[in-house]
Amino acid sequence: MPSPKLGRSVPPHDRHPVAWYQPDVLWTAARQVLSSLDQLRNRDGRESQPTPMKVIDRSEPEAAGDFAGECWFDFIADTGDGGNACYAVANTALADELQLAGERLPRASLLLFGGDLAYPAASTHDYRYRFVEMFEAVRNSHAPTFVRGRRLTLAAIPQNHDWMDSTSTFRRYFTRRNDSQPLLGARIPQRQTYFCVKLPGGWWALGLDFALDHDIDRDQYEQFEALLSDRGLVTEDGHEHHIAPDDRVLLIYPEPYWTRPIGDGADDSHPRRYQKLEGLLRGRVKLRLAGDLHHYMRWDSVAWGRLVVCGTGGAFTHPTHTKPTTRPVRLQEFDTRDCIPPEPATSLAALRIGLTAKQDEEGCAFERVEATAYPDGSSSAAGCKRNLLALFRRNPGGSGGNAWFAVLLGALYWFNAYLNSMPFVESFKADGFGTLWSFGMDDYWRVFALWLKAMVFSPLGFLINLLMAYGCIVMGRETVNELPPTVGVICRGIIMWGIGALHAAVHVLAVYSLEFWGHQLVGELGWIGDRTAPTGLIVHSTLVGLMVFSTGGLVGAFVFGGYLALMSRLGYLTNNGYAALDGQDHKGFLRFRIDAKGELTAWFIALDRVPRRWKRNGKAGPVWVADDGQASAARLHDRFDL
Repeated sequence: MPSPKLGRSVPPHDRHPVAWYQPDVLWTAARQVLSSLDQLRNRDGRESQPTPMKVIDRSEPEAAGDFAGECWFDFIADTGDGGNACYAVANTALADELQLAGERLPRASLLLFGGDLAYPAASTHDYRYRFVEMFEAVRNSHAPTFVRGRRLTLAAIPQNHDWMDSTSTFRRYFTRRNDSQPLLGARIPQRQTYFCVKLPGGWWALGLDFALDHDIDRDQYEQFEALLSDRGLVTEDGHEHHIAPDDRVLLIYPEPYWTRPIGDGADDSHPRRYQKLEGLLRGRVKLRLAGDLHHYMRWDSVAWGRLVVCGTGGAFTHPTHTKPTTRPVRLQEFDTRDCIPPEPATSLAALRIGLTAKQDEEGCAFERVEATAYPDGSSSAAGCKRNLLALFRRNPGGSGGNAWFAVLLGALYWFNAYLNSMPFVESFKADGFGTLWSFGMDDYWRVFALWLKAMVFSPLGFLINLLMAYGCIVMGRETVNELPPTVGVICRGIIMWGIGALHAAVHVLAVYSLEFWGHQLVGELGWIGDRTAPTGLIVHSTLVGLMVFSTGGLVGAFVFGGYLALMSRLGYLTNNGYAALDGQDHKGFLRFRIDAKGELTAWFIALDRVPRRWKRNGKAGPVWVADDGQASAARLHDRFDL
């Protein structure tokens, strides 16, 4: 895929959302994931980062003006997908002030990015094309680096897509010294892929990095643990930092682990490090915040604070009606004295939060606030049927898009039919079947016998069928991962293999049916001549191949889309069920304020419909302005206090 152009001549509407089923996108993502996993397995890149951790001190509130004594900061995650959505979010977040629902929300002087800043896989070009240029183009030319007289500060954590190049691109923007041309002209003090920000009023923001391992590494844990110990964390400048017992903490995760079964796969005698860190923090954590899922949702607990998913910075929209987003969420404590070696006496209890099977299960409940789901459940479920035709979608310009996946399926159907064609050719040479319009039950049984015969005559075709089945089984694994925690291992295996085998069987049945009907239909064309002769057989086979290829792409994409639609409607495939859709709307971000009394308030600012057209701005300020009368203005969707 050629690299798209950069610069002012490429407006947001020409930066199309990622076509996730485009073959080269799938290949690039898979290749980078395998490469990064291999590197992480042999050398965890986080272990090579400098220690001690850099503490970003933003504990001094604004000194003067209308917002004296306050601190304003934003959280934005999952940005770099389609240009329309990302630029709309950046344009709203970097505006000097928002007047919403009678409240004044000034621009934040601290931006916290929650990861997945560019898709489909991290690279210098994708970062610039999908993320950096979208935010830089909004910068106010009159005051590019300062907010109310104070220099803008950035901090960020990577998610899985940022790790696809082992965070090489992410670190180029956020952890290396880049004083000459930093992003947004901001101050970017962090030196690790995780961060610690000291805020006013006894508040702290801790950003964790899970890499591709679903946990923090040892160095990361030890530095956060030092912040909570009597010895404190002594930084390079000689300052000693402590999180006091009465301080309050905002934990920023790269993924909402609470949408997975409780425990997150960790054994009681070997908890994950982030679970031990939560055991040290305990009631000091007032908010657990994550992106990764591209929607907004909140759960509340009287005793243990709030859980918030806010991955609405620009990526395609994830559903909110699925099982992992609607099942009961509970917090449980478990004793770690059984660990080998034993845990220190200061951390005898770790905390785990996740999905449970029943509302009355042991532990403290987090209640999902239904009104906060964005998009709401009915709007979310309505998108399921769009999957039926999603794999035929092309980019507005007519090039690229998921339609190439349909072409790939057509090629696979043709190749499979070609490998299994010998029994069909032999049978049709004998002319033992009825015509297309006089097909009897005996003929159906004979077709079934030909399928079995094909497996014997074409071992390579049999292997191709097995590979197709394996691909469908891998897809079924996400469904199994979203089953209730009470479902046993054996049942999970049966369901995974059953769903995968059924999905694959439909494709295999389609391959053989299309080939058989192709032979029948072409055989009825009188102008072919003697199809048992070499010339007639060549023409006959060529026409059948073209029919299988062309119809196979249509049928295969429809079957695949039907699987996505059905499983999404049943409440599964939270992460991948809507990947084929062009979900540019339902975007937004969180804006926070710590007031002079030390109380924290959060607003979720929603963009229901982002502009689809932009034009060059003839004035100072953003490079492009909206040119779409149907776009909706920003509004407040949720507000909560801590």
